[in-house]
Amino acid sequence: MVLYLSTFVSMPKKMKALYRFLGVFGLFLLFHQAAHATHIRAGEITAERVSPQALTFRITVVGYTDTRSQVVFGPGDIDFGDGRVERLNTEADFNVTQPLGNQVAKNTFVITHTYQGPGTYTIRFREFNRNDRTLNMDNSVETPFYIETQIVIDPFIGVNSSPVLTIPPVDNGGVGIRYIHNPGAFDPDGDSLAYELTVPRQAFQRPVNNFRSPASSEFSFAREDGTTPPFLEIDAVTGDLIWDAPGLAGQYNVAFKIKEFRRLAGEWVQIGYVVRDMQIIIENTDNQRPELILPPDICVVAGTKIEEIIQGMDPDGDPIRIELFGDPLEINTSPATFSPRDVFQGSPGIVNFEWQTVCAHVRESPYQVRVRITDQPRSGPALVDIQTINIRVIGPPPVIEDIEQNQNRSVTVNWEPYACVNSAERMQVWRRLNSDPFEPDSCETGIREGFDLVGSVAVGQTSFLDDNFGQGLDPGNTYCYRLVSTFPAPRFGNSIVSNEFCITVDVDVPLITNVTVEATDTENGEILVRWTPPYDIDPVEFPGPFTYELIRSNNFTGNTNRTSLITTSDTVFTDTGINTENLVYNYRVLLRQGNTLIDSSSTASSVRLSPIIINEAIELNWNFEVPWNNRLSEFTHLVFRNRTDPAQEDVDNFELIAEINPATGSFTFLDDGSFNGVPLNRDTEYCYFVETRGAYDVDLVPRPLVNRSQLVCARPDDDRLPCPPTLTFTGPDCADFLADRPCGFANFEHNLSWEPDFGGVCDDELNAFRLYFSETGAEGTFEVVRDFGAFERNGTIRELTTFKGCYFITAIDRSGNESAPSNIVCVDNCPNYELPNVFTPNGDGTNETFMAFDNPFARCPRFVESVEIFIVNRWGVEVFRYNSLTAPENDIFIRWDGRDRNGNELPAGTYFYSANVRFDALDPNLRQQQLRGTVQIIR
Repeated sequence: MVLYLSTFVSMPKKMKALYRFLGVFGLFLLFHQAAHATHIRAGEITAERVSPQALTFRITVVGYTDTRSQVVFGPGDIDFGDGRVERLNTEADFNVTQPLGNQVAKNTFVITHTYQGPGTYTIRFREFNRNDRTLNMDNSVETPFYIETQIVIDPFIGVNSSPVLTIPPVDNGGVGIRYIHNPGAFDPDGDSLAYELTVPRQAFQRPVNNFRSPASSEFSFAREDGTTPPFLEIDAVTGDLIWDAPGLAGQYNVAFKIKEFRRLAGEWVQIGYVVRDMQIIIENTDNQRPELILPPDICVVAGTKIEEIIQGMDPDGDPIRIELFGDPLEINTSPATFSPRDVFQGSPGIVNFEWQTVCAHVRESPYQVRVRITDQPRSGPALVDIQTINIRVIGPPPVIEDIEQNQNRSVTVNWEPYACVNSAERMQVWRRLNSDPFEPDSCETGIREGFDLVGSVAVGQTSFLDDNFGQGLDPGNTYCYRLVSTFPAPRFGNSIVSNEFCITVDVDVPLITNVTVEATDTENGEILVRWTPPYDIDPVEFPGPFTYELIRSNNFTGNTNRTSLITTSDTVFTDTGINTENLVYNYRVLLRQGNTLIDSSSTASSVRLSPIIINEAIELNWNFEVPWNNRLSEFTHLVFRNRTDPAQEDVDNFELIAEINPATGSFTFLDDGSFNGVPLNRDTEYCYFVETRGAYDVDLVPRPLVNRSQLVCARPDDDRLPCPPTLTFTGPDCADFLADRPCGFANFEHNLSWEPDFGGVCDDELNAFRLYFSETGAEGTFEVVRDFGAFERNGTIRELTTFKGCYFITAIDRSGNESAPSNIVCVDNCPNYELPNVFTPNGDGTNETFMAFDNPFARCPRFVESVEIFIVNRWGVEVFRYNSLTAPENDIFIRWDGRDRNGNELPAGTYFYSANVRFDALDPNLRQQQLRGTVQIIR
């Protein structure tokens, strides 16, 4: 009888009218019963992936029905989104009906469906009819009930199931009383959820007729506290659906979407959603809503047992029931519990909540425990309040055991086996210069600013070799390390940072202590260089005597114009006859015993001071690259200036005008005359130099180390500047240049030319051209790379490790005034990364691994910073994962041997890969490439 009824009510309206017209009385009575005793109040669909090896889903359709109706839920159709449609009541694996009270029953149908391949599928369920007399839509009794859920099957996102809704929509509300509902959604995979309101629908992409928000002025007039306007909203994070407040008794309908997100390749991607469509019944009542008293949000280290008391009371003194829902109670591993359960108790009442957390519970987002309190009034509707407790479970801190110094100025950081080794994924190694003995705040995870990530290893590893990316650590400095453990997708999460552990690198090589400008001149400049003996060198292996070869190069770092100045047994040298006015120099000391080269110091540059002319002021900026620490707050940098009184001829008398704390800001100072209250005179030339002050963390080295910049002079408000030159790049195209170069080639040069502009009112008394370079693009920070003479018109920048970069050039007059920048000329790298689609790991020595092309040269990897790849079989099961950043020497070729993660040979067949390749490039569109494809194993 029920099947016949459902078939009839789903007929077109014209057919129904025909039956009425014919006066078929029995059918009319049957229709009349369906129209006025219809049953569906709410519903949703969830989908659970049954197995990682198959694309089979267990799809659950839940319908909440009015128990006053005799109509049975379930004759509707379910569309799986792949072209197949089934009749739910005949094809379901099983169904069950559970009374929930409040005249509501939960009807659950489960049906299994296997998809043929990856894709995005919208699962739909539609049935006649909704309950009659729903106020905020037209003709609800004739309106089909429709819900949908979307799932994404993609081998690259892994196995996924939709969110599960644990709180049924059974609660009624009262006129003038704030209504709240929460679906109690949790995600079994640990994905993140977000909530949004949507319009109820009667079919795919077809809203119900004339839907109006229950909070519109037609149905709501004020909030519970009497203020306006009333509202209906859903909290995007907690999922609290709040209507504050209903104004008319009656039956209303709302719908909302629970969206599921997973972080893939560093970005949050929506991977599905569930829609709940539900009714809200509002009644007139004098009942008052019960109240909850909750503990504050909780944060614990994994392994902690949580024990909390949750209290509730009813203002009317009615019995209350307190229930808990949410992730901690639904998880399979060490779930939470509460007691008493499913009972009404006197007001006030309590429940006890307990949860023994374990390492598997660590995740980035907090767990949400929804607490619902329901009263039991003598008459009228029971009222509800729902609140959320957020519980964050974080990883315990790693424990560093010790740090050992090795040869080649490297150190090994050793730590205890991590407490959550079976749940965490990586161990990050962070480093900074000198100590920062901070204690993390409560619930603070990860690292603070001021540390550099120097390594990331598998969590099972208990040591890390830090050789400063092959450059060696600077001797005499103290390096401090901390560890942070990270947890895998999709839950993610970090541990508390470890305690700090520091080591001072032995002084087994010379330490440069001074590179100070003694005289500023274009031809007869002088720089004093001092260094120490190798205090900590092994006297047995290297008894001495030692000699020192001093090497000079141009610029802050690098080997441009490398020159050997002297080999001496002394530890001081004055470099003369150089252009200290326009150029920056760096120095290195080679340590020799007889004819044997033992080692070398770190490089140290001169201090470069640059003025910027500002209205009635001069801004000074200084830069350097040195192996000691010039950012210690105990040693300020000093700024000196002559002409403190423009009326006096004090050209050679310099006065200290500022002390700059380098630990709190950049190396800059604005001279506007504030230091002595005398404004700068626009007709006076002011000269400056800076003394930097820093230190090594070595007792034998004096503190502070004082180094002076070159002398610079400038006039404020000198607006007669040189015109900017015109700059041209004359080098080859990147791809053409590399077409016949081997993989890994990294020795580039840039050929530039320029022409000055002597037109207009520009100053034509030029003294130099200054070339600026930015490695990060036209919007990046440009730094001086070289100064050229007034008569030079071209230059070549050599020994570049990458092709990309941007330049501009300026002209400088005899007063030191600098023109505006020229046009910016940029050249970019030509990134490339290609993977084959077949390899043959059969032991014949040819094509044994899946790796990026290394021949022909035109297909070589170029300018690749990192490669992260994971490979799955046809069922989406991961068989291989690789990240070049954690591999020895950052090998970007991959070199997969066709074995799974346990070292077992995989069978011949087709496998799917997803790779994220990061490139070194200026163009944002070239910096990252997502590669997806297949690779075939042939054995």
